[in-house]
Amino acid sequence: MDYWPVLGLLGILALWGAVALVPWYVLLIARRGRGTFVALPLAVVAGIAGGALVPAFGGKDAFGFGISLLASLAASTAASLLATQLHLRFIWDR
Repeated sequence: MDYWPVLGLLGILALWGAVALVPWYVLLIARRGRGTFVALPLAVVAGIAGGALVPAFGGKDAFGFGISLLASLAASTAASLLATQLHLRFIWDR
């Protein structure tokens, strides 16, 4: 059985997850931790999902790989900001 395709897929998923952590780290430092820990799993899941949408819609070459990294970054940024704002608005002030 050939494990290389599985290892390649796991590597790409790990790369999308690592790229997805970058905006969360910036938000963590900027907000000094207030309300950002709730956004951590959402940021990683959104980053992986955003990166996976590009090959699903046909970007399966080197250009598509670069676009998928940018899509992972954008989706993670949006999810981190949204989760942090929702947490601070509805839970933190109570």
